[in-house]
Amino acid sequence: MKRHIFPFLFVLASALLTNFFAQRVWAQASAPGVLTAEDAKAIKAIKIANLDKDTYFKAGGFILDRYEERPAYVFNYSDGIQRRIYLYRVFTAADTKELGLLAIYQNGKTNEMKSFVIPGANADRKAWDLYIDDLKYVGEKEQGLMSALGFVISREMSVLLGGDAGAKTDDGKKKEEYNFCFAPDAPVTLPAGTTKPIAEVKAGDVVLGYDATTHTLVPTRVTGIQAHAPVAPATSIALVGVWMTPSEGITASRAMTAPTLLEATANHPVLTATGRKPLGEVQTGETLYRYEAGQLMPYQVVRRNEASRSIKTVYTLTTERGAFVVDGAVVLDK
Repeated sequence: MKRHIFPFLFVLASALLTNFFAQRVWAQASAPGVLTAEDAKAIKAIKIANLDKDTYFKAGGFILDRYEERPAYVFNYSDGIQRRIYLYRVFTAADTKELGLLAIYQNGKTNEMKSFVIPGANADRKAWDLYIDDLKYVGEKEQGLMSALGFVISREMSVLLGGDAGAKTDDGKKKEEYNFCFAPDAPVTLPAGTTKPIAEVKAGDVVLGYDATTHTLVPTRVTGIQAHAPVAPATSIALVGVWMTPSEGITASRAMTAPTLLEATANHPVLTATGRKPLGEVQTGETLYRYEAGQLMPYQVVRRNEASRSIKTVYTLTTERGAFVVDGAVVLDK
């Protein structure tokens, strides 16, 4: 009897702790959604090609966004097996309502992975039943999983209770809200080639977008606008910038062309020659793309600006195509 009572109590304690954690997290969410058991099963089935690099992507009608932009929690147990847990926040792709967390456990010896969908406070009862079943029937079979997951949830809850919004993560990075945004005056390009400040763009407006299949610029409809203020105790939000010049080199028509500055929060994704990349990680010599004379042109980054300026409110868009043009440069939806 004693052999069975401890696992049961551990599962029960983990479930209660998770429920309290979920209520704290999603009490702070601006647009919490209702997670169903069917949603949870679909989220668990999502395959992530590279857990260390794929920190943000859309799949199956959902958005997965690496929780607090953190690397994995790493556990080095005395049995010599390294265990990792990755956390993603889960949103609906259609209206960006937050549903819960996806915790992915990885066994360093077998590379086997186990997924747990941690429901938000508004979740359907059956979604919670599914999570508790996973804790019992999956967690108990994998040695070390329950203690690792319990530690992660406990640590996250302690941060919430402490209100440590300005703390740093284990790799020394400052925690921030999910601000993937631009200054209010950032010019968004319209299909006719004119521009409008991003703060003036409305849902339903048609802007210039990017088709990843054909690699061409096309009109796209704005489906949402987000505005973010700094998280206390901060009083402003920092922007970074990159200076770019045409990749083809200086020609007679461009002899007097000055480098162009693109500004955004460091984590906003932009389109580079190698694919999606946060602006803050773009290095000198890399290629970005700009709208010029009605077509897409490659521009080379010639200088980085780590601290461009700080502002009070930042803005971003969601579009039907998943990309739009800001200040002439192709940027991607959050």
